[in-house]
Amino acid sequence: MDGEVDLITGNPLPFSDDEPVRQAIEALLLELGYTKEQITVDAAREVKTASCDLKVVADLLVSLEGRPALVIRCARGSIITREKEVLATARLLDDAWVPLGVATNSEDAELIEVASGEVIAAGLEAIPGPRELARLLEKTTPHLPSAEQTDKAACVYAAFSDFHCEAYCR
Repeated sequence: MDGEVDLITGNPLPFSDDEPVRQAIEALLLELGYTKEQITVDAAREVKTASCDLKVVADLLVSLEGRPALVIRCARGSIITREKEVLATARLLDDAWVPLGVATNSEDAELIEVASGEVIAAGLEAIPGPRELARLLEKTTPHLPSAEQTDKAACVYAAFSDFHCEAYCR
């Protein structure tokens, strides 16, 4: 991917085994009708809890009408192993929980309702376009977490976000 640029930001791509997955999902999001302005690459937030301080980063964050709506984790391999990381990220990235999350390897995906932790759709077609995402958001109310909920999410995020398997682990 040397010399290539990110579809959303136009910035040079960093070396990463997972970057081709993110680029495929960025292309899919644009194809579904999102604008580049609605998609944040490497959305980040500093979180301080009773047990730790950490930087939370989402591969992609989709916003609708200025509201964070969908956190996407792009990584090769099994998507089921990314569910808890997606939930923790969505529960930490903003003051209120981001309502929906997606774990994807660019070949498959799971759409997860963050409040319940339930997988509500599977397959790449589960990644909602702007109209479907707006419809799904109508069914949600902002959830402001307790300090205990934030602390638990931070512990899960810290455990999962530091685990990255290099190409030789496959």
